[in-house]
Amino acid sequence: MGSRFSHGIWKGLKLPVSLVVLLLVAGLSHAADQPQGAATAPTAPLVGSESSPEFLAQGRELARLHCQGCHLQPEPDQLDKVTWYEQTLPRMSIRLGFMPQSIDRHPEADLLKASGRFATTPYIPVSDWKAITNYYVSSAPEKPLPQARSQPIRVGLKSFRVEPAAAAESGGPETTLVRIDSKNRRLFVGDARRRTLELRGLDGSLRQTQTIGNVPVGLSFGSSMGLLASIGSFMPSDRPLADVRRWDGTLGSLATAAPILTNLPRVTQAILEDLNGDGREDLIVSAFGNVMGRFSWHQNLGGGKYAEHVLLDRPGAICAQVLDFNQDGRPDIGVLVAQETESFFIFLNRGAGQFSMQVGFQRSPLFGHTSFDVADLDGDGHPDLVVTNGDNGEYASPIKRYHGIRVYMGRPDLTFRESFFYPLNGAFKAFVRDFDQDGHPEIAAISYFPDCSQSPEEGFVCLENRGNFRFVAATFKESLAGRWLTLDCGDLDGDGDEDLVLGSHIHGPSPVPDPLKANWERDRIPFMILRNTTVDRKGP
Repeated sequence: MGSRFSHGIWKGLKLPVSLVVLLLVAGLSHAADQPQGAATAPTAPLVGSESSPEFLAQGRELARLHCQGCHLQPEPDQLDKVTWYEQTLPRMSIRLGFMPQSIDRHPEADLLKASGRFATTPYIPVSDWKAITNYYVSSAPEKPLPQARSQPIRVGLKSFRVEPAAAAESGGPETTLVRIDSKNRRLFVGDARRRTLELRGLDGSLRQTQTIGNVPVGLSFGSSMGLLASIGSFMPSDRPLADVRRWDGTLGSLATAAPILTNLPRVTQAILEDLNGDGREDLIVSAFGNVMGRFSWHQNLGGGKYAEHVLLDRPGAICAQVLDFNQDGRPDIGVLVAQETESFFIFLNRGAGQFSMQVGFQRSPLFGHTSFDVADLDGDGHPDLVVTNGDNGEYASPIKRYHGIRVYMGRPDLTFRESFFYPLNGAFKAFVRDFDQDGHPEIAAISYFPDCSQSPEEGFVCLENRGNFRFVAATFKESLAGRWLTLDCGDLDGDGDEDLVLGSHIHGPSPVPDPLKANWERDRIPFMILRNTTVDRKGP
């Protein structure tokens, strides 16, 4: 996965059907910006020899007609010619119902067939598909367009002291969860390989380890209990192995209590909120899945029983936050959804457990959204969003110029307008906070898919705010010590300023230079604390 391509594309080149089948069947096993389906490309050439302006115009119009039925139409310059030709277009042909028998080669064929999401006959004529592929491949650039970062990333953080954790006992770290419990001044760390959850002190020292038998990815704290969300499979899968467990704040309760929700498709987050005003905390679950997935709220019926209400029957829900977006006194839900949807949705609470959906923004299916945070950045009373997009592990794909950190300003009609973009390859998670307490919020972000060959320092950046959306990017020299998959923000030591914890998962997809990989395996740093020194500098 993630290997680069240097050769070009040729007019009239025919891709052998056997190769297409292998590409497509293999592609079904990856988490893609575009979800995979059940069939391979037609026996006609993927790319024809016609390159006249008329034929390309026909392909552009057919793309507008067919593609926008499921998602926004991507632009040809979002990928290079070879990636369109060898990766993205073959996977798209799966969704169009060509050669459905190819699904039999997939290890989860039984689930995919039972889902009912795969066509058994083509959606469009082969001639239309030929014109569409000609349009994209002929119009795409030979090489990926570069990112337009205007200034280098400065080394040195003014507000943080770096505190690496002790090396993991054995094997490379596969940290999938870091969570600061500010109230009790402690830290939780989850690991995919060992399938454990660790309790650590405010200095990062290990206090307790509990095997949970699943891959922990989310930990939330409510008024009456906590929730642990486990994804089931770190790598893409449609096996319903995820679960959600109730816990009382001690690791022992996780070992003895049965999950309250099971057989879920790859849960990435579960949070607590009383949505219907009955005095009981309900569950909001982002079941990202792969080909299958959904976003739901689970009504608390009392006595440990829950009733699921599906709000969005699509894969790709990453994370949600509860906020009164329309200021009517009821808790609404904002959720970021990736896969082909690549949108931010607001579910407005209409009372009595009823919700209506509002589209905040939508982007190209190639975008690869990964996280969002909420703040009122301009003080107008409307929530604004800081959003990252940088998922680049779905299949062999070069870096993308549109990966990075975006600020979307909220409008009274609950839509969002992009007002700031910072290019960051593989951007994966960000928090917006006033870390240095100067009245101007900063943005701290990690990248799981940095350009390790050209700019490995972008694994972590802090965008220091100079006012009026003028930011200076800074990192720390030890940022190369891990591959940062997860990030949390909170006052870990109780001194009144916000600290950061970065979690390293070193065995992910996409290529990494051998020396860097060897260093990660040798040092085995599972997480790193960035201790905020702002209050210390100010003094009493």
